[in-house]
Amino acid sequence: MLRTIVEFINVFFFLYMLLYAGFLFVSTIAGALALEKKSRKKTFLSEFTLSDASGYVPVSIIVPAYNESLTILDTIRSLEKIDYLEYEIIIVDDGSKDDTARAVINQFELVEIKRPIRRQVPCKDVLSIWETVRQGIPITLICKENGGKADALNMGINASRYAYFLEIDADSVLQKDALKNLMEPILEDERVIACGGMIQIANQAVIEDGEVKHLAFPKKKLVLLQMLEYSRSFLGSRLFFNGFSGNMIISGACGLFQKSLVIACGGYDTSIVGEDMELVVKLHHFCKCHRIPYKIINVADGNCWTQVPESVGDLKKQRRRWHMGLIQSITLHHDIIFNPTYGVISMVSMTYYLIVECLGPLIEIIGLLNIIAAIFLEMIYLDFMIWYFVLFIIFSALVTSASFLSRIYLLDTEITASQIGKAFLFAFLEAFGFRQLITLFRLSAFIQYRKYKDYWGDITRQKHNRRVF
Repeated sequence: MLRTIVEFINVFFFLYMLLYAGFLFVSTIAGALALEKKSRKKTFLSEFTLSDASGYVPVSIIVPAYNESLTILDTIRSLEKIDYLEYEIIIVDDGSKDDTARAVINQFELVEIKRPIRRQVPCKDVLSIWETVRQGIPITLICKENGGKADALNMGINASRYAYFLEIDADSVLQKDALKNLMEPILEDERVIACGGMIQIANQAVIEDGEVKHLAFPKKKLVLLQMLEYSRSFLGSRLFFNGFSGNMIISGACGLFQKSLVIACGGYDTSIVGEDMELVVKLHHFCKCHRIPYKIINVADGNCWTQVPESVGDLKKQRRRWHMGLIQSITLHHDIIFNPTYGVISMVSMTYYLIVECLGPLIEIIGLLNIIAAIFLEMIYLDFMIWYFVLFIIFSALVTSASFLSRIYLLDTEITASQIGKAFLFAFLEAFGFRQLITLFRLSAFIQYRKYKDYWGDITRQKHNRRVF
């Protein structure tokens, strides 16, 4: 009986890794083709419409902030410089314990006002509202009771003036052309209801007056490994899912949404830690149930620069929270899983996120333990297993390297031969320690779910690099 179980798990694990490798290959090719198409595309819309006063759509930019005094000013400065005709900036201070609000008020000379805010989605109470107008851009600061990021975003939605809103983290810097690039698919196709930005790592970027002036290669190994991981994720699976509007995640660091649909869905769920994925899944759910034609996509050149954890402890908090949010989103919308009514969203997207992303850590740990058991029971060809894993690692490293180079190409960034060599080296080394560490962090979401299911977790911020080259 034991031998039968071990044999079954070995076959399942072998097929799981084989199918995952196939998905990596297909999604990377799809992402590369999407990038090539994007780089060549010079449409009338991008050439003329977005610079024509009759063709643009105004946007509300919402910045939720909690203890973000180190980075919030650079974020606002970057938003003041974006290339877009009309937008407003709404900063929501979610009961910060530092001087986040005071720094914004002093730097941008805001004045306190009295203004009613209609609660279309639930949020905590307002403490004070401050406003100013700089270079024609309305800037609003709302100080409110602490309720979490989702609650702060809901407050921003309630206070916003325009039909579309962009959420951006308070430690992020939006590239000058990002909003224009994010709005382009919406103006081209009225079915597009949400667009995700392409998350770039800002830890080694040189930022001057809110703009990325120079992109230095990461010196810290942990940051470099995350850069490679982000390249594989964003330029692979997310662009691949664009092909059938199957994206289930738009990063909470940068996402553009049609406000009326978000309000109709009830806004962000304040009871979970993965509000970004839950909102996207909820939009899929709502549009399918109400037969609304829609598309949800990620935009390859909607670049947003954000900080990633620089310590193992902060990385653990982040990945545990991400995985708890994934578990919560799938649990809340479990009726989509294996439901033919939802078509490709159910049979491809939700199946992928359930088996690979959600249950992946459990499958990997069980598979590895089972292989060890099979070795002791002499039920496995050791040479075949070793060569299989070696080939898988080489294949995975090549896919990661290709994704990284595609991303560098998209950013039009200069990179030296030694840096390329370092990226290739770490794409191989990633399989020896880093991936296993990430698996353990994701696994801890299951083990410590009850303890941390409502816990956001503070991440140490670094002040943006201001060196001038």
